[in-house]
Amino acid sequence: MKYYLVGIKGNGMSALAVYLSEAGHIVKGSDFSDYYFTVDELNKHNIEFFTYDTTNITNDYIYIIGLSIKKDNVEFAEILNRDLEYYYYNDFIGEFIDKKMIAVSGTHGKTTTTYLINELSDISCIIGCGKGIYNESAYFALEACEYKNHFFSYTPELLVILNIDYDHPDWFKNKKDIVKSFQGICDRSRKVLLNGDDKRCRMLKHSNIYTFGFKNNNNFVIKIMRKHQNGYVFLLKGENLCRILRCDLSGIHNLYNYVGAYLACVMCDLPLNHDKKVSLPFKRLTTYKYGNSILIDDYAHHPTEIKALYEQLKDIYPEYKYNVIFQSHTYSRTLKFRRKFKQVLKKFDKVYMLDVFSSMREGKSMVYQKKVNRYFRCFSKFNEEVINKIDKTKNEVWVFLGAGNASEYLKQFKNKQKEVMKI
Repeated sequence: MKYYLVGIKGNGMSALAVYLSEAGHIVKGSDFSDYYFTVDELNKHNIEFFTYDTTNITNDYIYIIGLSIKKDNVEFAEILNRDLEYYYYNDFIGEFIDKKMIAVSGTHGKTTTTYLINELSDISCIIGCGKGIYNESAYFALEACEYKNHFFSYTPELLVILNIDYDHPDWFKNKKDIVKSFQGICDRSRKVLLNGDDKRCRMLKHSNIYTFGFKNNNNFVIKIMRKHQNGYVFLLKGENLCRILRCDLSGIHNLYNYVGAYLACVMCDLPLNHDKKVSLPFKRLTTYKYGNSILIDDYAHHPTEIKALYEQLKDIYPEYKYNVIFQSHTYSRTLKFRRKFKQVLKKFDKVYMLDVFSSMREGKSMVYQKKVNRYFRCFSKFNEEVINKIDKTKNEVWVFLGAGNASEYLKQFKNKQKEVMKI
């Protein structure tokens, strides 16, 4: 088959493009000309992509439309005008991928957990860091996003819910509304595995539900036996399972992610790579060393995620100074959670703010940007001279933080300073 992806640089879209290419299909697509980190995976797999133009549209492709693409996009408008076959990203996956689905959902940790399922079991996957893997496994794992109830297109064999936090305030009215959305995907799933320590997860109902966590009322109980700088040795017990496991990832949130991934493999009878030392996906605490300084690329863009990252840094680099170059994602999220953002960012020693990375659905707004600038005026405004403050003789952590393109400045710095080494 021949597939053309409109908005191919999107996190999920680029992963789907790689998945389809590995499955033997002809794949290409289009997007804006700006660099985004997902292009590295596209280039690695020799997938052609172009800037948006009506001349790219021909009659011999099935078109897959990114969820942020509006009908006034020049290519989408041309597809509609010519009545060509098209599917939105989530609808295409729900209809065309003929494998049993492990859907990883929750407000935080979806990318990491989906990545870990593949690390532990080597199954096919579509991961929101732009990584797609196709093989002959009966199962495939993917992230199932709650935004606008997009995950309602899926009928998972197993649904994993890691946590339920309030996010996407431009769509969900309140916390009750978001719980209702997660109940909707539960109703579409054959089995459900959820974090039983999360109070909102506990509100969900299903006839075939399993819980995991530290509390004794869970089906699978975690007991930490030993904590070390970069992870945990722990006992996982319950439902005919009793194993001592090692998770080489720091932070309690990553232990939940690891256990969710491990149990997903167990519940689907997947072969496990027990002895494999797992890692984190790209832009999840991706770490580089520059002399004494540590440079980190991280995707966290919600106050809860940033707080978890800060706690990780304290564990791993307890004697360091923490600097952050932060680009918040969407005006709606930034302004709705402005107090929580300010509270958690104040934990860092120095904060430099980039302009908001606005979504395609919002567009750029000087009015909203001025509101953001005014509220976060206690932090420094970022300019490129800030990069010159990185000093390899100092014990400092520099975090390039957010779902936007803050990491572009890290990439430029690495290109200039050849002694920057990935850890």
